[in-house]
Amino acid sequence: MKCCPLCGATTHEPATFCSQCGQPLDGTPRPAQPKPRWYYNVWFVLFMLFFVAGPFGLPLVWKNPRLSRGVKLALTAAMVVYTVLLIDLTRRMFQAVMNEVNQLNSAW
Repeated sequence: MKCCPLCGATTHEPATFCSQCGQPLDGTPRPAQPKPRWYYNVWFVLFMLFFVAGPFGLPLVWKNPRLSRGVKLALTAAMVVYTVLLIDLTRRMFQAVMNEVNQLNSAW
């Protein structure tokens, strides 16, 4: 039986890592995990994607290590649909405004 130098848990002899905390049993400290970047926060990515940057925010999605490939594909598809709907809405609003302007011009 080996005793973990970090948490004190006992493990069977052939093990090289503690079964409780994952610390190497040979006494070498584990390298610290790097702190994730603030721009990999999922809520930040979603906000930027749908409210600020639109399709230009897709690199934030694809470089994010926290998102799975399926989620990245789903967000990309959602962004394409969202962009097409916004373009169509903009086109219809422009046509409505132009119709109003033409009606006002014909009334004069």
